[in-house]
Amino acid sequence: MTESTATGNDLKEQNAIKQIEAFEKRFSKEHLEFARRAAFPLALTPDLLYRLRDYLLQHDEKLQLPWIAVADLLLSGLCSEVDEELYEMDITVRKVLLQKLSQDDLCKLSTNFFLKYVKRNFQSKIPGLKQAQRWTALAYVNPEKAAKELTLKLSQLLQQPNLSQWLQKSSLVETLAEPLRANFEPLLTLAQAMKQTALGDYTEATRLFESLPKTAEGEVALVAGVEVDLPSHPIPAKTFTFKTVMVNPEGEIIQEETKTASYFTEKLDGDTSLEMVYIPRGRFWMGAPETEAESYDDEKPQHQVTIKPFLMGKYPITQAQWLAVAKLPKIHYDLNPDPSRFKGENLPVESISWYHAVEFCARLSVHTGRSYRLPSEAEWEYACRAGTTTPFHFGETITTKLANYRGTDDKDNKWSGSYGQGPKGTYRQETTPVGSFEVANAFGLYDMHGNVWEWCADPWHGSYDGAPTDGTVWDDTCNDNRYHNSIDLLVNSEEKDNQAGQQPNNEVKDNQARLLRGGSWSSDPRDCRSAYRNGDAPGIDSFNVGFRVVCVAAWT
Repeated sequence: MTESTATGNDLKEQNAIKQIEAFEKRFSKEHLEFARRAAFPLALTPDLLYRLRDYLLQHDEKLQLPWIAVADLLLSGLCSEVDEELYEMDITVRKVLLQKLSQDDLCKLSTNFFLKYVKRNFQSKIPGLKQAQRWTALAYVNPEKAAKELTLKLSQLLQQPNLSQWLQKSSLVETLAEPLRANFEPLLTLAQAMKQTALGDYTEATRLFESLPKTAEGEVALVAGVEVDLPSHPIPAKTFTFKTVMVNPEGEIIQEETKTASYFTEKLDGDTSLEMVYIPRGRFWMGAPETEAESYDDEKPQHQVTIKPFLMGKYPITQAQWLAVAKLPKIHYDLNPDPSRFKGENLPVESISWYHAVEFCARLSVHTGRSYRLPSEAEWEYACRAGTTTPFHFGETITTKLANYRGTDDKDNKWSGSYGQGPKGTYRQETTPVGSFEVANAFGLYDMHGNVWEWCADPWHGSYDGAPTDGTVWDDTCNDNRYHNSIDLLVNSEEKDNQAGQQPNNEVKDNQARLLRGGSWSSDPRDCRSAYRNGDAPGIDSFNVGFRVVCVAAWT
């Protein structure tokens, strides 16, 4: 552990202690004792806590714990809601609380209450959470069994390199570091190696894999009594370097950096390929703050969203890529192999309807065996911002030296060719080759501002009131996760319309307006902001509209 990491952990622990002290001061010592016992489960539900309260009152006559203590805990700063009626404690707060809980109490709680509750009562829509709850209990009650089961699971995942699963399971092991550290350090090392792989730090991942104790036969480690076949390379992916810039409010470049990102190449046809860039998980504030100039009501309220890892096209889909996929077998819709108004293999494809973009994803999914789709609106904005909070990922303004948009005034429509204090520029009146400005955002994505509008999967909503906070597609008429796979989306759309009395044909459509993001070559600069939302009928195929794809399948 580096000195900076240690310092960061110390600060987190100090802040956690202050939060806990404030919680006790606001409520009572009994509330704090309840919080210590509630810190044991990995995830919390109101039902679990009410039953836990009843259990504690039955076994501790001295404990005075009002029923409102459940709501007090869940709504305090110690917990955060992660799904409907599902909460989690901050990992550092949880660690501090568990340190203050005696081992006798902890074992009594886990054996007499928690394990039984998980087996009989715990329900969750989140895949794998019930099993994770059980492992959490075992880590304290029977760490040997927990370590063996977790090692077996990680060993299985090593043969199926799904980055999101690696990150999820390694993070679980990390939360159980305290009860496992004494005797199962190799398990923690294995989990950390898988986590660094998922985060794209292949140098550190390789170092950690190599530090695991090997058997005499070679690349097999013995972890918690389980033989684990280790990968010779963490992930068969490549890295690329790219340039990012930041501008001041006047549009002058004040900072240049060279960064590195991970990606893989999907072969399409002959020399045509598709580069998919790894986008790490994270949280961000979606939408425009009240102070953002020329923002709109439909970009509000600003709200925090949690995004899972995924891969996204380095560029908008090009005409060469479109042609290669258009030659593949039809799933539902016919595809025009040459729909674009502006011609060029490396120009973004345009004049693409939402339905035809979905058909492209479906054909690509069948061809590759991986799940390609359009991004959710939240995924798109998260990927565009790449950690920034300014109107553009460049900074407070934008210039036509960095992006392709309408940089001149339009007096008839009262559009300005500049944003904020930034300069006016040129109006090219056509698309430009993808990546031609040679400047990416911090994730390594090009052309996120301007060039062509990009379709998202979501139907249009007039504001963010009621928007999901988990990065999923927001569709009030759909609760079957059909957006996870574009082929399923086409099939479900067909079934939906057939149930309404329509006959199967070449144009099965639901006609809900869909989201467009990023602006285009014909847009004024304010409409190219990270937060700007546009929408249109899904059958529209305008010559300023294209798309890029995302992938959530394993890297192979």
